[in-house]
Amino acid sequence: CAVIESVLWDAVPSYLRKLDAQCRVTLGKKLPVDVAPIKFASWIGGDRDGNPNCTPAVTQEVLAYQKLRAAKMFLNDLNFLYSELAISSRFSPELEALAVTIENSDD
Repeated sequence: CAVIESVLWDAVPSYLRKLDAQCRVTLGKKLPVDVAPIKFASWIGGDRDGNPNCTPAVTQEVLAYQKLRAAKMFLNDLNFLYSELAISSRFSPELEALAVTIENSDD
């Protein structure tokens, strides 16, 4: 579990940022957004070379589980971004003073 998260969520994006930086330096161009310099494949749930326990139902279950894990990782990142970007109680003193003047305004 942790290997997938650390590779897919940490190592690959870090590598792609470094590759993009090198492309900018060497080629004078950024790495295209739609480029896929790394491709992944998995045999998880697909060990059908004679393993009687690996049935189509098992493969479907494993695929559903992996999709759920990916969705949870996206949700965690979205929640983090929301907490970073959302309006919160961590306002600067200047902004709080401005809010008071607006609340006390006759408009």
